[in-house]
Amino acid sequence: MVKKSGGYYLVHHANIPFLCLLVGICLFVYAPAHAQNIFKGVLLNKIDSSIISYAAINVKETGQGVSTGADGVFQLTVPKGSKQITLTISAIGCKTTVTYKAPFSATQKIYLDVTANTLQEFAVKGLSAREVVEKAVASIPFNDADTSYFDYSFYRRYQKLNGRFVNLFEACPAVMFRLSNDQHKIIAKEAYAVNELRRSNYHPDIMNEREDNPADLLILNPVYHLEESSLNPEKFPNYQFSFDTTVKSHDYVIKYVCNSFSTDIHGIGDYAERDLKGEEWEAGELVIDRATFAIKQFHRKSIRHQDYGYKRYPLPNNLTIYDHHKYFFEFVGGDMQVEYAQRNGKWYLKKMCRQYTNEYYLPVFDTKEYTITDNFEWYSDSISRYTTKDYIDKFYPKLATAIHSYDTIFWTGNKAPFYYFNKEIIYNDLVREGPLDEQFTNETKIDEYVKKPAKIALYGKK
Repeated sequence: MVKKSGGYYLVHHANIPFLCLLVGICLFVYAPAHAQNIFKGVLLNKIDSSIISYAAINVKETGQGVSTGADGVFQLTVPKGSKQITLTISAIGCKTTVTYKAPFSATQKIYLDVTANTLQEFAVKGLSAREVVEKAVASIPFNDADTSYFDYSFYRRYQKLNGRFVNLFEACPAVMFRLSNDQHKIIAKEAYAVNELRRSNYHPDIMNEREDNPADLLILNPVYHLEESSLNPEKFPNYQFSFDTTVKSHDYVIKYVCNSFSTDIHGIGDYAERDLKGEEWEAGELVIDRATFAIKQFHRKSIRHQDYGYKRYPLPNNLTIYDHHKYFFEFVGGDMQVEYAQRNGKWYLKKMCRQYTNEYYLPVFDTKEYTITDNFEWYSDSISRYTTKDYIDKFYPKLATAIHSYDTIFWTGNKAPFYYFNKEIIYNDLVREGPLDEQFTNETKIDEYVKKPAKIALYGKK
């Protein structure tokens, strides 16, 4: 007999033979669908055969992503019957693509062409890579806009749910950047006013409770919200900085690696309250203006540690509840790209894109129910020190996504490019449920999500 107690399932010993038989039958039935091969590899420096730790590997055919550990080793699952796999490998000072053909047997030694000095923190004009970044962060109050302004922008969110694109949300909000410079520190608060918005048919799932809000993205802008970002100097002792000498640029191009943690909370609202230390690591890149030390670009890539195991007892650190069902989440990887542009001598946020992938497993048999990739994209269109009277009373700390009429003429043409995925592929998935114009129109009539309480309750709290 199986009984539920305190969120877990208890099995009476008398029924173990029956359950073993049942599990055996289930495995027999489902084995063909999940049959797979294992590909193992180790990354080595072509020059001296030294191990390349904490590199990111992505499989073109499946979209799977893993990372090497401290020993340079990684492991991938390959669907049975695959004739070849193509690996994109990213490490400090190197990015390359390699292809392997079946059979996938012995551990493959993969040699990368990495110049030795790209892995060292050598000095340039008396400054180390870390010192350049520290000077860039200290120069933010002098380089970046520190007086309030309005940005008439474009925002998009969409999801890839079990391989299919759903939940497209697009808006053209006015963003009020309320800025002040207090003792050489920029204090920033954003407010949002909606102009036009539209959304495709809504598919409820664990990671989308109508949280289609640019406020959740712009709060991660590392220049204006430094404390929780990867650019907080207090975190720098945990980083390894290096100049990227493989790039020909008039700017400083600096790589960093943090093996012990990442600032990516990948959609987990109470991440800080959970004991998830060691779950992920991150690597990134900064482009810094050589003359003024202004930050022009910031890229962060977060990867789950290959050998990290989530805690299940006595209290799971990855338990979430959705629609009265329990799931265990597991982080796969994330990405964030931020760009700034100079206008009238000051630097302004130009583009901000973010992506993360989580997997969700049902308890007991540990079956994977969801793989969800969330994508967020924000683009600056034009900035101004002024706004119209119509907007003044419409600004809120978060974008008010109440239903508005769908203006077909306004949305004619493409407002901004898709960053992470191809537009045609996304639209092909969306139109399987009907013409997009019909979906955009129908969604303006649905108001039920405003009345519904949130279904997700982390740690079982309601």
